[in-house]
Amino acid sequence: MTNKELYKGIAEDGLSLPSTMGIFPSSKDFIFSTESIEESLKSTDYFQLINFDVIEIDKDENGTVKQEYQLIVSYLEEEFDVNLYVVDARSNDYSEFGFGNMISDEEMEIATQQDFYLESVMYFGNDALDSFHLQLKIIQAIVENPSIVVDFMPNRLLSGKWTKVTAESEIPPAPSYLYVIHSVYDEDENGNRVYWMHTHGLHRCGSVELEMLNIKDGVEQMNSALDMIVNAFIKPDFRSSENEEFNIGYDGLDITFCWKRWEDVVKDYPVAIPGGYNERQPENENYEPCGVLLAVQEGNTLTPEVYAATIADNPIFFISDQETERMSALAYQRFESYKKAFNTYFNPEADEENYYRFLIKLGFDVDHEMNKEHIWFDVYGINENNEIFGVCLNRPYAVEGLNEGDEGLYPQEMITDWLIYTPTNTITPDNIYTID
Repeated sequence: MTNKELYKGIAEDGLSLPSTMGIFPSSKDFIFSTESIEESLKSTDYFQLINFDVIEIDKDENGTVKQEYQLIVSYLEEEFDVNLYVVDARSNDYSEFGFGNMISDEEMEIATQQDFYLESVMYFGNDALDSFHLQLKIIQAIVENPSIVVDFMPNRLLSGKWTKVTAESEIPPAPSYLYVIHSVYDEDENGNRVYWMHTHGLHRCGSVELEMLNIKDGVEQMNSALDMIVNAFIKPDFRSSENEEFNIGYDGLDITFCWKRWEDVVKDYPVAIPGGYNERQPENENYEPCGVLLAVQEGNTLTPEVYAATIADNPIFFISDQETERMSALAYQRFESYKKAFNTYFNPEADEENYYRFLIKLGFDVDHEMNKEHIWFDVYGINENNEIFGVCLNRPYAVEGLNEGDEGLYPQEMITDWLIYTPTNTITPDNIYTID
């Protein structure tokens, strides 16, 4: 299939690549038998096993057992075809893989001691995030206590503890687990850098991979914008064709982008920059379908850097109702762990090296349609009724009577997100298990 056909298939039909993950046991004695795999899949409450076929159980010339299975599972009123493979792990090298969350040395050591791991391959359904969640549920149903999970498309390792907590939850993980953003730069003799920012993982979500080229200023803001754009692209009801304008936020004016296929854009940039023409050869993975993001103002396409100052000035980003509900549900579900950490670690008189800062995001109704504005607060107290005493950190756009620096007491039901800044880490509802 040509790149032109791939672009058409992705943009119009949601053409995608399969998602491949591997899960490693946390016990050297774990055995992948047909009976145990089938029984685990049948007995789980996560999904319904519709069909289980044994494709091959054999030994190769080295005596290595080869096992392959085909499944059909039903999940959230949708059916999925899944292939499972028991894979020899003894020659694997994951030194080039990034960490998607906190993985202990012990988890990595246990993983490297395994002779075999379980690999799963499946195409995502209508909702990429739900599909990713299902894939975690399938492999964790078989390997209940994993050491690590390998997500091959973004080349990322995931904690076994995180996998267990996430798979056992009814709430999906953050969309950021679907992809990774790589930032590559060149530096000239004066120390000036030119960045190429690009995603890996979106092809399994029915989207082109996205990128920004020739970025020299506002790198942090461009990374934030790229995150927001990706989160829009992976929504079930979002479909953006090339050259079609879309908005990701508002600060008095719309923050508008479009994407163009790299073949139509790269010729306008120096050939030797990161992501330039020199890297776009057929034998290189960067030859794949990718959309270069451009800012749009008054019908003209410009470098995304024109929005750097706007994004730095705290605009309103458009977050889907689905993602807002997911974040709120997870923050609410794990609030008791947050409260426990607050009661354990909060000390306003602690020095900088021992200070834990607790933040909470609250949703305020701003119109008759119950739309909400979400505002961050510093937390200084949580009472027995789970009411939060906090100080407003942001300048509200539409909440009457609330200003930056105002103090108040707010009910738990208003929580839409929270953070804990420790002396060494940032704790979220996603990784609270590391401190709980």
